[in-house]
Amino acid sequence: MFLLAHLGFTAAPGALVASWWGENRGFASKAPDMRWLLAGSVLPDVIDKAVGQVFLKPYFENGRIFAHTFVLTLLLVVAGSWEWRRRGDSRILLLALGVASHLVLDRIWIEPTTALWPSLGPFMRHPSIKTILDQIRDYLGDPAFWVTELAGAVFLVASLRYLGVKTLRDLKAFLVSGVSPSLAQYAPGYHT
Repeated sequence: MFLLAHLGFTAAPGALVASWWGENRGFASKAPDMRWLLAGSVLPDVIDKAVGQVFLKPYFENGRIFAHTFVLTLLLVVAGSWEWRRRGDSRILLLALGVASHLVLDRIWIEPTTALWPSLGPFMRHPSIKTILDQIRDYLGDPAFWVTELAGAVFLVASLRYLGVKTLRDLKAFLVSGVSPSLAQYAPGYHT
């Protein structure tokens, strides 16, 4: 999967859960900043493709390394849970959930050496791995890529609208400050 697929397939359940939480339990301090969830949904590829296929390609020859492991996700969940309980700050936990979503969408369990690193040894090397540009060309020629990207785009737009981001002005506010109009109403101090 690529950018829009990861974003959209993470945003849809995230928006529903956050909205349900706000409606039924409210938010202790402020509404969650859903940008952290979205960032987490693409973070493993941003890190691992850069490290494993660009900067250290001769060593790793793999685009799924450290950020595609359960150990990193677990560390983020623990740190995020700690911050949420201690300070009411959900950002790291949202990042962790986004990373977890990425691993699910990548079906990382079919690569146990990566998923369970370091317990099964070093990361597998893929000497035949193509350059990122060649991989992009291959994806662009694959109809399944376009279907998943289109579905991801639809889910992303629908999720943002569900969160109250309906105009370009709302989108700008969301991107700059993380404000989601529909979630903000469940936070303390909200005024209509």
